[in-house]
Amino acid sequence: MKNLPYRQVWACTAEVAQTSVFFMSEPTEYMVWKWPQAALGNHITHYFSYLEGDFCRMYFLRKEFDAQADFLATKMLRDPDWALRWIAKVERWSKDFVRASKRILTSRLNEKTDNQLIALYKACLIPHGKQNGYGASVSWLADAENERVTKGIWDELNQHLKMCGSPRHIADVFSILTTPRQESTITREEKDFLNIAVKIDDNQFARNTFRTSRINHILGKLRVKNSALVRAITAHHRKYCWLNYQYRGPATPVSEYLERWQQLMRSAASPRSMARKMAAERLRLLHTQRVLAGELSLTPRLRKLLYLAQQMVFIKGFRKETIYHGMYGYDPLLREIGKRLGLTIAQLWAMKTSEIVPALLHRKFNVHELNQRQLFALAYIDRHSHNIVSGNRAKKLFQRIHKEKLHLHKTDELSGTPACPGKVRGTVKIINIPEDMGKMHKGDILVAHNTNPNLVPAMKKAAALVSESGGLTCHTAIVARELRTPCIVGVPGADKILKDGDKVMVDATNGVIRKIS
Repeated sequence: MKNLPYRQVWACTAEVAQTSVFFMSEPTEYMVWKWPQAALGNHITHYFSYLEGDFCRMYFLRKEFDAQADFLATKMLRDPDWALRWIAKVERWSKDFVRASKRILTSRLNEKTDNQLIALYKACLIPHGKQNGYGASVSWLADAENERVTKGIWDELNQHLKMCGSPRHIADVFSILTTPRQESTITREEKDFLNIAVKIDDNQFARNTFRTSRINHILGKLRVKNSALVRAITAHHRKYCWLNYQYRGPATPVSEYLERWQQLMRSAASPRSMARKMAAERLRLLHTQRVLAGELSLTPRLRKLLYLAQQMVFIKGFRKETIYHGMYGYDPLLREIGKRLGLTIAQLWAMKTSEIVPALLHRKFNVHELNQRQLFALAYIDRHSHNIVSGNRAKKLFQRIHKEKLHLHKTDELSGTPACPGKVRGTVKIINIPEDMGKMHKGDILVAHNTNPNLVPAMKKAAALVSESGGLTCHTAIVARELRTPCIVGVPGADKILKDGDKVMVDATNGVIRKIS
């Protein structure tokens, strides 16, 4: 790759687990090729993804990344309406992406011609590209690393609190006033889950079946006496199983939902009380938002900025949820294409999105190259081309590139951005992938590089959440607010300095983590 500027300083600005060449190719092409045309900034001229297996590191030239983030953050703070218009577009494209992926999921793909499969693929790829490609601007890069947008809003709100003499703490006020009014899919799933739990608890036979039976026997026993409940359970699974799909699957099996209901039936908790409490807490939050906004006599500009922060939090979660649904929708389509080409879905995930159609039309592809990409791949984009080097060539090329070094120092105190206030003590557990969740116990401190919906079961057990990456609009912060769990984000080196078993005090009101004896 003769055009790649090896000697300039490259910064790893994000790490993405369980991903693929397929997924990374679409948004990154938009950043380099299409953002300038859409007046979203023209500072990024070079980019590369480095994938080891399904783990990806995203690299930008440091000076270009900072210039692009400064441009977007300045524009969003100066003109919130401009940012809100973009967020509305991303929401619309995200809904289009879901509709297109649902068409795939309800199609008899084995009966389609190659051209019909291509039509389904393109109908999905167009909104996918827009919501993920353009959406990365206002929902991620503008606030990445230094959290330029949220810190700008934080500072204006803090100045207002001081000016009006409010005794309230900025972290608490910011957390309340920037929580979206829209419910996330994770919240809706929890509500629906509890509604079914109430039906189980109200039926003695169903309750006893869940309490005493093995997981793989429950549905069979229920079908005999309560087929309506079985239909509700299978419908719930079908409606939400994609939530943990992330970028390459698998989807959540029905057994995991059955285990959740079983644990609830075996506990002393009342599903009806839990559902009522959840609904009451939501109403209480919305009421508190209205009262607090009136009490603080917010200026029109500050109201607009806080609404922007709410929408940033919302679109961050909504965009990611719809991406998971979309990738879940691609799954059966790519498997069908794979059958016709003699390829596995893993080999198709190793293709760029632009390589799928030519492969199906012309039956031309390099199987060895696709296999090598699954091991190591370096995908480099500049204003003129998008090239991939794979296998040992990718490893050697990656070693030649001058990368920004992260200097970590042993310390007993770390700091970051308060995302949800509170102060707790507990034992650190490093949780970055679903396989790590088995070591998580109730009351532990969950520490991650970043989180995603796959990790929500562990997050629900945590006394506090700590994330190395992300700002106040990241997934960790969003879930923390929904769970009302103390949370600190943007903590440099958190999952590298802290270790499993460390005893820590998390002061999420002031953004400090201290090791304790």
